[in-house]
Amino acid sequence: MGLRLSRTALFLLLALVALAASRPDEASGVVLQVLDGESFEVQGFGLVKLADIDGPAMGTMEWVHAREYAMENLLGSQVFLDVDQGSETNLYGSICVAYLANANCTPNLAKNFNKMMVKAGFARLKDDPENEFDPSRW
Repeated sequence: MGLRLSRTALFLLLALVALAASRPDEASGVVLQVLDGESFEVQGFGLVKLADIDGPAMGTMEWVHAREYAMENLLGSQVFLDVDQGSETNLYGSICVAYLANANCTPNLAKNFNKMMVKAGFARLKDDPENEFDPSRW
């Protein structure tokens, strides 16, 4: 009984750690413009580059489809951002994990847009060890 309780407690602790690792409340705003499948502009924040994914090359039909998918899901929508604290904002924006909003304007942790791009086939997973994110926890 004690061993079973310890395993349950360990499982719950690991689940809480995984949830605590997601910080989609660091920034939020409405998506004003979609540049491509992995870059967009958020009102009051600036440019966002989705972390740990790699989209198709610009000018290809795959790029067009990835951008259209991002526009359908993001343009005019509220997003919540988990911003990488270890990287600086550059020409491509801040490195982030983006979450879509629930109907009540809170982060929907089940709607991780980085993961959605990969699952939909519009980007490939490209884990960057230089940022704070671990896509295996998505």
